[in-house]
Amino acid sequence: MSDRRGVGGPPRGTRFRPATYDPSKGEAYRPGSNFEPKNAVKLLAMCEAADISVAGFLNAVVDLIEVDPSTGRPAGWPQAIQLKEAS
Repeated sequence: MSDRRGVGGPPRGTRFRPATYDPSKGEAYRPGSNFEPKNAVKLLAMCEAADISVAGFLNAVVDLIEVDPSTGRPAGWPQAIQLKEAS
């Protein structure tokens, strides 16, 4: 899969442009998401096993995650060092 953001753009997996959403309108937020093939297979398998749509699954996951009020980051989110495999 090619990255169409061009040379010198932000690394894959980072925010490309700021999201805009006004929750006061009461409309659903509909993000456009792209998943790497291996992650897409995993995601679809989990959704099929849970008998839930991808949107329903992601809503359930986000609902379960606590947010650190001081940083806005997910509480308990792994740091980069924790994401590396042990050698």
